[in-house]
Parts: sequence; C-alpha cells; structure tokens
Amino acid sequence: MAAPGNHDARKGGFAYFRNGGLSRLWLALPLAVYLLLPTRNYYWDGVAFAINVEKQLPLRETLHPNHLLYTAAYVWLYHAALLIGIETRALFLMQFVNSLLAGASVALVYRALRRRAIRMEGAIAGALAFAFAGAWWKFSTDADAYIPAIFLLLCANDLLETRRSLVLAGITHAAAMLFHQLAFLFLPIALLRLKEPKQRLSYAACSLGPAGIAYILAYRVVCGQFRAAGLAGWVMAHSPDASFSWQPVRDLWLTLEGTLRLFFGGRLNQAAAEPFTIIGAVAVVACVVGLAVGWRRGGPLRFRVPPRDLLLWVGVYAAFLFVWMPQNTFYRLFYLAPLVIGACCAVRRTRVDRLFPWMVCGVLFLWNLVFAIYPQSRVENNAPLRFALAQHEHWPPGTPIAFHTFHPDLWTISYFNQQAAWIGFDKMDLDRLEQNLIAARQRGQPLWLEATAYDFLSADPAGRRWLASHPAPALLRFQDPKHEFRFYAVP
Repeated sequence: MAAPGNHDARKGGFAYFRNGGLSRLWLALPLAVYLLLPTRNYYWDGVAFAINVEKQLPLRETLHPNHLLYTAAYVWLYHAALLIGIETRALFLMQFVNSLLAGASVALVYRALRRRAIRMEGAIAGALAFAFAGAWWKFSTDADAYIPAIFLLLCANDLLETRRSLVLAGITHAAAMLFHQLAFLFLPIALLRLKEPKQRLSYAACSLGPAGIAYILAYRVVCGQFRAAGLAGWVMAHSPDASFSWQPVRDLWLTLEGTLRLFFGGRLNQAAAEPFTIIGAVAVVACVVGLAVGWRRGGPLRFRVPPRDLLLWVGVYAAFLFVWMPQNTFYRLFYLAPLVIGACCAVRRTRVDRLFPWMVCGVLFLWNLVFAIYPQSRVENNAPLRFALAQHEHWPPGTPIAFHTFHPDLWTISYFNQQAAWIGFDKMDLDRLEQNLIAARQRGQPLWLEATAYDFLSADPAGRRWLASHPAPALLRFQDPKHEFRFYAVP
C-alpha cells in the first residue's frame, strides 16, 4: 500500500496537469527555440560590448552612461565563467544569458495576462505572440542591453501588480535603469499604479535613489572629479548621429512602420529559395487562411479600452520615440509587452474560434522564422563574419594587421580573428610601422594593412614614399552591394 503522502503527491501532480500545468509547458518553447537558433547576424553594439569585455579594461572604461553597468556586469560574469573552467567567448555568453532572460520574460508576460483576467489559453497565446514577435526574437538571441533591462522592468511590473514589495520593485526598476537608460520612462507608469502619496514617494526613492547614487559614483570613477553640470552632460551623452527629429509626417510613418516591425521582422529577399523556405512560406499562407476562417466563425471583434496603465506605458514610450531616433525599431522593444498585454485585454470578450489565437501565434512564428531568424542564424548571410572566418588560413597566429579606423565591420572581422595582432595606426608613425614590418619578416609573415591604414598612408606624402620603398603589396579583397573589405599584405 502506498504511503498517504505519496498518494497525495501523485494526486496533486495529476490535479496540476488537469488544471493546465501541461498547457503551461508551451511557455518553455520560446527558450528552447532561442537557444537552438542563436543569431549570426550580430548587432554591431553587441560585438563592441564583447570586445570590451575580453580586453580586461579598467572599470572606468566599461562604464557608459546609456547602459551604465552592462559591460561591467559582463566583465565580472565572463571572468567568473573562465574561472570555473567554462571556455567561451564573451559574445556567446551574452547571447546565452539574453536567451535565458528573454525566456523568463515570456513567463512574466503570461503572469501579467493572467492577472488581467485573461483565460489560460489566451494568456499562453499572448505570451507566445510576445515571444515570437520579430524584434524581440532577434534580440533575444543576440548580445545587447535591451533584453536584461526589459526583463528587469517586467520583474518590477510583476512586483508592483502583486504588491509584494514596493521597495524591491523600486530597486528592481533602478537595476533596469542601470542596464539601459530608457527604463527610466517606466516611472510614471509605476507611480500611476500607486494610490497613496506615501507609496509613490517610497517607490520613487527606491528607484531613483540607487540609480542616482550609481551614476554619481560612476561619473566620479570615469572623470576623477565631481561637477553637477558635468554629471548632467555625461548622463545625457549620446553618439553624434543620435538626435531628436522634428518632422511629424516622417516621424509618424516611422512610428507606424517601427511598431509593425516589432512583430514582423526580416525581408522576403533574405530567404533563399530552398526546401525549408518553400515549406515555411506555404505554412504561413495556411495559417493566414486559418485566421480568415477563424475570424469568420467568431464574428466581428469586440474591442474594449485597455487598462489605462497599459495605455500610459505604451503612450509614454511611443511619444518619446516619436521624436527620439524614430527609425530605431529596437528601442520600441520597451513597449512591446504592454502592447501585447493591452491588445489581449482589448479583445478578451470577443468570441472567436478556439484555434484563432494559435493561428495568430503561428503566423508570427512562421513568418519570423522563415524570413528573419533562420536566415540570420546562418554564417553565409553575415558578410563580415563570413569574410572573417575565411581568413584564418591567411592570418596565422601573430599576424600583424594595422588599421587606422576601427569601424563596425572591422569589429566583427577582428573579433573572429583574435589569433592576429591588431595594431591601431592612428597617427603617421612610420618608424613604428617599419618596426612591425621587420618583426613580421623575422617570423616569415607579411605586415597587413587594412584599407583605412593603407588609405591613410596613401593620402600622406611620407606615407606614399614608405609604400613605394617596399615591394607592391598583395591585395585581399571582398566586395558585395553593401560591403567592401580590403587588406594589403606588405612582404
């Protein structure tokens, strides 16, 4: 006879599955897919992060005001991984962690939907729609600061909605801001949910206090001094090509297009004509037909106004991004979750065919898999990476390669050729160049000049004389409609 405790455990397990535990296993699917199909079309910022992590830079050089602790956190994590014997590259570690956090975010979206009285099946479908939205899926398999920041925001949102701890919610929000500044815009949404002034003051102190202290300390570390005006300028620093846009018609179009591209990524011409693509395209069409049939069976959609906190969440971010770099779809990831949750709330009283929500997920999944994720997971579709991997035989360990400008394509080429010795040639120092050439000849190797270094020499009379005094360099060249790579081997 089974012990009563064991019987109860089995009964509890069966009850769990009867109550939808088996259905909730669908929420593990996105994580599995993220891990199986990591992108090879790397976000250029992610490659730069990985380079800096592996350089073992001093703390002050890892602190960037836009994503204050992201690089510093990964420096610690990367070296912790090496310390315990995990041999990996920083880029791959960042991708892996992002996939884990993105998978956890899907579960948080599901929890938020259930708290909004969405039925289990609808909540699972909504969470999967979030998981397989094109921009989220792509960045979930890449190295970037957006996924950790949004995961922390969703954690803060969860703590606020469950009223577990305002202090912990505020601290979590502060952590999100330290991973990306755009998380700051969640503050009015959080304060709207709190009814009492004392609660609002407590949350503001717990979120803004730690973030403010961290920025003050970081500024002191970076600059070696403290000035209020300098701190404000440093916190609001941005790249030269980042700016506000005041073209309403253009900005409206970019906002609509960017919001659509949150859900449907890729391009038709990205996918090669092969069996997988053909089968996937047929499946997309079948799901679209299924959607049309399900819509007809269920009748017209009945909309309700979504909860105002979700409207504010979407509205605050959409309004800011309407004028701040509206062409950047990836910033819009910060309002993807409330957009999906709000849409589910808006149609929750509509009677539709029970397969209708799954067909929506099917269209999103198949479209993005066929026309975005699968092509981007293949090395041959990333020209700098394909070129970089092909040079391993041309550039054996220790090969000196001089460059003048460290441009984004060169980030990828150098990162995947770490066996070479990359030499920054930022000023006309021909003696140093000659010394590198002599050292290379002693090892039986040429000195390679990347295009920017060769062009820099060619533009200067002394540089032209140096080039003319040596045998004509051999040219290694790759060119396609979007890229051109040139490397000159000086024997």
